[in-house]
Order: sequence, then C-alpha cells, then structure tokens
Amino acid sequence: MNPAEYTRMFENEDRYWWFVIRRELVLDQVRRFVRGPDPLIVDVGCGTGATAAGLRRFGRVIGVDFSPLALQACITRGLGELLRARAEAIPLAGDSADAIVATDILEHLDDDLAALAEFRRILKPGGHAIITVPAYQFLWSEHDLALMHRRRYVARQLGERADCAGFRRVRLGYALSLLFPIALWRLLKGPRDDGKPPEAQIKPVPAWLNATLIRFQRVETMLFRYGSLPWGLSVVAVLQKPAA
Repeated sequence: MNPAEYTRMFENEDRYWWFVIRRELVLDQVRRFVRGPDPLIVDVGCGTGATAAGLRRFGRVIGVDFSPLALQACITRGLGELLRARAEAIPLAGDSADAIVATDILEHLDDDLAALAEFRRILKPGGHAIITVPAYQFLWSEHDLALMHRRRYVARQLGERADCAGFRRVRLGYALSLLFPIALWRLLKGPRDDGKPPEAQIKPVPAWLNATLIRFQRVETMLFRYGSLPWGLSVVAVLQKPAA
C-alpha cells in the first residue's frame, strides 16, 4: 500500500463510514464463530489497528503486518502484541490460533493460496478464519491502484482457493450490497486526469450522511447473519480448519 494511505487510514478508520461498517461486519462474524475462554485471535494485515483493537473484546489479539508504518500506528493505538511478517510466512507455531481475521489482505498478494495455506497451518483444528476481499474485477478503479491491489474476487474464486488450502466453508457470500450503487457511480465517473498519484476513495462526507450510511449498513450486517446476499462490494468467507 502506498505509504500516504496508512496516514489517511489511521486518521479516518475510527469514524469514516466505510471502515466502520466493514469492521462491524467482521466483528459480528467473530462474535458468532469464535468461542472458548480467552481465545487467541491473529489479525493478519492488521493495518493501523482499528480492527485489532475491536477484537480485544473477544480474546487475546496478535497483530501481523509487514509495514513498519502500520505497526507504528498500532503502537500509537495501544496495541502491544505485534509481529512484522508477511501473510505467507507468519512466525507462529502450527495449531496455535483459535481464529484468524484477514480483512482485505489477500488481494494484495502475488500468492493468495500460500497465505490461505499459512492460515490453515497456524489455526487449531476447528478454528475459524474470517476473511474479506473486494468483489468484482469490473469495479477495478483508482482505489485499487492506490492500495496496490493485485486483483478483485467473485465468491466462487475465493471458495475454490479455500478448498485448495484444505478449509471447510462455513459461510461464503457477498456483503455491503446496499452500497453497490455508490461503487458503480464512482466507476462511471472515470479516472481522474489531473496528473496526481492515485488515491483511495475516502471522500469527506457530512457528519449526518456518515452516520446515516453506518446505520443503513448495520441493517444489512444483521441480515448477513442469516444468509448471503446476491451481490455486494465485498466477498466474505468464514472458513474452518477441519477438526480431524
């Protein structure tokens, strides 16, 4: 990810609607599937730490990221257990984690299957991985360039990679569908032509609109508990390492 994007993320992810609704969606899935006393949760690609901070209500959290800028932001946020590592090579023992969270990480990697295999290695038998990735290659835009994405996904692609890595699918589908028209509008506007480097689409909105978008999307997060949606801006997978 471009270095400037870490600063923008840190400044916005506690309150900006996109970060808030994606984080709440992930935390809701963790609440449903991660059990046991003081589980160990590994946040892979923890970025500037807002999701990892939210995960602490469920158990012990280790944040993993390759960027020193991201890890410094996590320290500023008060996170203590941090590892500098790539998603494909995490320095944790096999069968040691109760859960893994990987929020919009796989699309950055040349070898996403290697990362999924690594997730499976460090999970305990019966442990869960909660994963999100951006949906639909046709939505490729300046946003993807700024964040240095390699690809976007459809649910079938993520599911097939999970199968190859030896996971059992628990949930797989689309989320954030109510915001799909916003992405289409952004795409139809076309790329900027001002010569500036690409930027992630974190556009300021009035406080009332920011709050409305968050409330609006919380309804969908509740609906996602009961089934997948036919389309959406994110693919969400809950995967389980087989117990046997």
